[in-house]
Amino acid sequence: MRRSTWVLSGSAAVLVAASVVTRLVVYPSVHQLPGDTDTTFEYTGTATLLNAAALETGDLANAFLSDVPITLDRHVKVVETDGSTAVVTDDVTVTGQDGTELSTTSHRWAVDRVDLVNVDPPEGSEAEEHQGLVISWPLDPEEKDYTFWDPTTATEAPAVYDRTEDVEGRTAYVYVIETAGELADPAMVERFPAALPRDVLAGIAQGLPPEQQPDPAMLGQLPEEVPLSYAASTARVAWIDSETGAVLNGSLEQNVVAQIPGPDGPIDLAPVSTLSVEGTPEGAKERADDADSNSQMLWLVRMAIPLGLAAVAAVLVILAVWRELRGRGRDGEDGGPAAADPPPATA
Repeated sequence: MRRSTWVLSGSAAVLVAASVVTRLVVYPSVHQLPGDTDTTFEYTGTATLLNAAALETGDLANAFLSDVPITLDRHVKVVETDGSTAVVTDDVTVTGQDGTELSTTSHRWAVDRVDLVNVDPPEGSEAEEHQGLVISWPLDPEEKDYTFWDPTTATEAPAVYDRTEDVEGRTAYVYVIETAGELADPAMVERFPAALPRDVLAGIAQGLPPEQQPDPAMLGQLPEEVPLSYAASTARVAWIDSETGAVLNGSLEQNVVAQIPGPDGPIDLAPVSTLSVEGTPEGAKERADDADSNSQMLWLVRMAIPLGLAAVAAVLVILAVWRELRGRGRDGEDGGPAAADPPPATA
């Protein structure tokens, strides 16, 4: 075998190996939640909130801040990775129109870096237990239902695939999640009073819309200091990029209701917090652009580069075979049988 054939064959082998490594090693390493993930999602809307300052001063007529314009920022950051596991902080801050901080919640989750579902947390990570999805969708989402974790009530709920829509030129799967249960988020529980005087509750009730006012007779039967519990319900809609699993847009409606003890369990007394927000058009456009860039990069690593390397390798193999056959043909022509010597002359 000629030296040029060895060179061409060796180069083809290197290219084939590079193609395999790109597809089986490089692609999985980039097709996962990046270790430097640090994103903030902004939502805007309105809220009606219990006015703690008014309660302290006895100003029951202003016990609620109604339809306050708010901004909700959700900050998701990877703080630790351990192989296929990522530890993620999930902080939500609600601010008023003047920038006043109205509420905050903070959680820490351990998730699989591809499926984004719960995994066993690394030792010492202080990640909370949960089941299913909590920060986003799998990197390869499907048109099916998923299990979603609601931090507000600390319960599982189905994320139901509802439809497919276009979001800023990207194909998005739309999922709907509805949950209800006892308020379980520690930061939210701390914002609400554990008990209130009966006359304060009666005063708050008078300021509610007629359809929300509790029965006065029931209020009159309460003890002077009324212990309270709280229940929450949420309705979420998520628009998920069909190729990358990125959240392109979303909306959230959340209601918290104060409850009093009853003979057969808690009785709803009055809503103490309602919140309705949705993603901004600017945010949706930015996330769609990011998803477009990421999908192109993944396509290059998954398909274009491996196939391109394999194609070049095939060309080199064909060239090596052609040169080898051509060289052997020339050798045959140069090394053929020599012509016979002429017979000696006779006298």
